[in-house]
Amino acid sequence: MNKFVYSLIIFLFINSSAHASMQWVWNDKFSSSEKQKLIEWIEHSFSGMETLYGELPYQYKVYFYRKTDGNGPVPWANTDKRSTPSAHFHVNMKYSMDVFNRDWTAPHELAHLLFPYLGKSGTWFSEGIASYLQYQIMYANNTRTWKQVIYKLNERFNAAERYRQYNDISVLELNDIVFQAGAFVRLYWSGAAYFLSVDKQLYEEKNMRLNDVIKKYLRCCYNNNINNYSEMITLFDNLSDSKIFTENYDRYINRVSTLDTDTHMKWLAMHPPALK
Repeated sequence: MNKFVYSLIIFLFINSSAHASMQWVWNDKFSSSEKQKLIEWIEHSFSGMETLYGELPYQYKVYFYRKTDGNGPVPWANTDKRSTPSAHFHVNMKYSMDVFNRDWTAPHELAHLLFPYLGKSGTWFSEGIASYLQYQIMYANNTRTWKQVIYKLNERFNAAERYRQYNDISVLELNDIVFQAGAFVRLYWSGAAYFLSVDKQLYEEKNMRLNDVIKKYLRCCYNNNINNYSEMITLFDNLSDSKIFTENYDRYINRVSTLDTDTHMKWLAMHPPALK
C-alpha cells in the first residue's frame, strides 16, 4: 500500500464515525494515530451508553486538548451544554489505550450530556447522576466486571463519608457552599447516593430501574425546555408513574439525613443493569 492510499484511509477514518452525531474538534496538534486512539476511546464509552439506553437522540462535539502534566490520562475534562452539547478532554497521550479505557472520566462526562444544564443549584443532581452512571457505562462496554463496579462505587461512597464535618447540613446546603468548601467528593457522591436509593425503590415498588426512566426520558423529553432539578424530578416521577424521586429528595437532599449506602450497595451488587 503506497503512502498516499494509507494517508487517505487514515484521513477518512478520523473524519468519519460509526456515529453520525459526533463531531471531533482538535484544539492542539495530534498525530493521525493519536487521533485514532482518542476517537476509539470516546466511542468505547459511547458504546456502553448505547448498550444501556439504545440510540441516543442528540448531536454533540468532542474537543481534545494536549496535556503533559497532571494526574492520569485525563487530568481535566468538562461539558458545555449551550447550543450544541460538547465534551472537552485534556489528555496526556503517554498513557496506553487500556489506561484510557479504564479511566472513569469519559463515561462521566458523556453521561452529563444525557441531561440538560440545571444551573449551579442543580450541581448535586447533575454530578450525582453522572457519578452513579459512570461505572455502569464501563460495565456495559465490558471495561469492568460488575464485581469491580461495586468495589469502585463502595470506594467512592466511603471516601465521601469521610467528610464528616458536613454531617450537620443538608445536601442542598452543601450544594450552596461546595465551591468555597471544596467538598466536591461529598456533594457528588451524596447525589449519587440519592440515585442509588431511587434505583432500589423503583425496583422494589415499580419493577423498573433508574435506567428505564432515563430511556423513557431520552425518547420523549430530551428536547424539553427543562432548566432546573425540580422540573427534572417532577418529570422523572411522571415517567415512572410514582413519587419516588420526590420522596427521596425530601428524605435525603432537602433535609439533614444520611443514606445507609452499605445496605443499598448490597442490593445493587445483586442487581446489575440490564444490557441489551
